[in-house]
Amino acid sequence: MSVWLPVLFICLSTNNCEFYSGDISVSVEQCATQNDKAEALIKRSGKAQAYRMACIEIKPKANDSL
Repeated sequence: MSVWLPVLFICLSTNNCEFYSGDISVSVEQCATQNDKAEALIKRSGKAQAYRMACIEIKPKANDSL
């Protein structure tokens, strides 16, 4: 079973760039929903020079704990 991690790399108008991650999701759709909400906030703020989002698939091993 896979889980999904929403990630965001953003560069602001202040020339600072940051990396963020959201909550682990049980489906790619749930992950995309988190990214959609973050993108709406970014667009409303008008402070981003550039950004990129993705949903990273994580395949836990049998002995991993989440």
